[in-house]
Amino acid sequence: MFADYARVWPVHAILMGSSVLSLLTAAWAVTFGHHRKGSFRIHKAAAVTAFVLPAAGLVVAAGMVQASGGPHLRVPHGVFGAITIVVGFLTGAGGHITTKARSNRKQLRTVHLWVGRVAVLLFLLTVFAGLRQVGIL
Repeated sequence: MFADYARVWPVHAILMGSSVLSLLTAAWAVTFGHHRKGSFRIHKAAAVTAFVLPAAGLVVAAGMVQASGGPHLRVPHGVFGAITIVVGFLTGAGGHITTKARSNRKQLRTVHLWVGRVAVLLFLLTVFAGLRQVGIL
């Protein structure tokens, strides 16, 4: 299934593109909608979606690399993607911990916000590296 690169690559791109949109929705919900009712629920739902979709996209990507016989993490897109997945997980974990914390909540929220900002930048950098790799940029 993964050997047909021309048919599988768009699946990876759609999963990751949808993830970027979900991530930007999560950021939008807390940045511009923080005074509106339900914005935190939108933030959490979009953030979970932005974590699940790249996990599926990662499975597709790993399958494509495995089918091609090449080593994993051999191109900037793969390296940035791996780092982005880790930072994304840390962002989600930090957000979850922040909502459950009883003490140091302000400090935890600040860390969550900054790690989230780094995650957004890394995600966009990963997208640009992927688009460059396939010749679109």
